[in-house]
Parts: sequence; structure tokens; C-alpha cells
Amino acid sequence: MPLVVEQFLKYGLVGVMNTVITLSVIAGLSYIGFAPVTCNIAGYAFGLLNSFLFNGRFTFDSTYNRRVAYRFLIGFALAYGLNLIVLVALTRQSDLPEMASQLVAMVAYNVGFFLVMKFWVFDKDG
Repeated sequence: MPLVVEQFLKYGLVGVMNTVITLSVIAGLSYIGFAPVTCNIAGYAFGLLNSFLFNGRFTFDSTYNRRVAYRFLIGFALAYGLNLIVLVALTRQSDLPEMASQLVAMVAYNVGFFLVMKFWVFDKDG
């Protein structure tokens, strides 16, 4: 199996783990009475931390340093920005239902973030 395919499958597994962690934190904090925005921010923070740790070691077999951490956060911001651009464009300029637009935007985010991590964040030559 080509390395990029193996890495993309590992990235998907980490994504499932991120989702479980994010939802668990959100649900747990919500259950004990925190506000929805607080729950969301905390959930995504834990999911993002998990993504950094597991994608770095498991998916891309990388080492951690400050440069990698900064690039990861910038990569996340770029991928999330792509997500928003696609979402806004589709919801304003197409006849797709809103949830279909959300799904397309999520695909753009995930593919974009994978490519940024593979070729920039965790690039051993960069």
C-alpha cells in the first residue's frame, strides 16, 4: 500500500478518535452545567491536542518541537478557513441543502488539513 494511502487511513482513525474525545468532553461539561460555547471550545481543544499528538507520532512518525506545534496551529487555521469558505460559498451560491453543504465543507477541511500536515507540518525535510 502506498505510504500516502496508509497515512490517510491513519489520519481517518485519528479523526474518529478526535470526534469521540470532542463529543465526550462537550457532553461531560454540558452535563455538569457549563455553557454550550465553553463546552464546545473545551471539546475542540482536547480534540485538537489529540490530533496533534496522534497524527504526529502515529500518522506521520514525526518528532515534536515548537516549529511543528506552530505549523500545526497555522495548518488548522488554514484548513478551518477553507471549511468556512466552502460552506459559505455553497450555502449562498448553490442549491445544495445546508447539511450537504456542511458535509462538503467538512471534506474540504479534512483533505486540506491532511495535505498541510503531510507536506508542511510534519514534513521531515521542511
